[in-house]
Amino acid sequence: MGGRLRTRVAIAAAAAVVLVGITLGAAVVVAHVGGSTNAIPAGSVPGVLQTPGAGGCVGKTEARQVWNDVSARLDALVLHPSLSGVDGVAQGTAATQIRAYLQQRLLDQRLTEREQSRLDDLSVVQSACGSQPLTVRVTETLVQDDYLAADGSVDHADPGVGQTSHLLQSYVRSGGGWKLITVASLDQTPGPGTTV
Repeated sequence: MGGRLRTRVAIAAAAAVVLVGITLGAAVVVAHVGGSTNAIPAGSVPGVLQTPGAGGCVGKTEARQVWNDVSARLDALVLHPSLSGVDGVAQGTAATQIRAYLQQRLLDQRLTEREQSRLDDLSVVQSACGSQPLTVRVTETLVQDDYLAADGSVDHADPGVGQTSHLLQSYVRSGGGWKLITVASLDQTPGPGTTV
């Protein structure tokens, strides 16, 4: 469940990107003037909340590992779609959006999805210091996205294969791992009347 699903989920949250940009700009100014080393306080980015379980700050290398781990679990979930499996990989807004995607695009149509995305670039926006979430800006390319019929044959392929997406994703620590909590596309802006 790589880039294509995350892009579809992100379109619904695209209006939040504008708020994120304003918040990030304000956070940079406050940090510069106030001398703070924290990138963004939890709660200042829409959909990013304070979470239990303090932990050390995450650098770029560990953030890439988080992205790889969660992406692999998402890919496995759409290959074997199960609404009960969502809780193992996501929570909050992301979990709600993933459940809707699984139900409408896969389960209702009796399809599974074989998807793979390549991580082209990742930068840490918020480094998960203490109980704050990890927020990353990623550039990824959809490498494969086949929708499979019950017999395993390809029903259809996503025409977006080969396309690159730019996303803002947030994760929280959960037990010994990480879960996705929000996804926002940085590629698209909402049209008039679009709600988040």
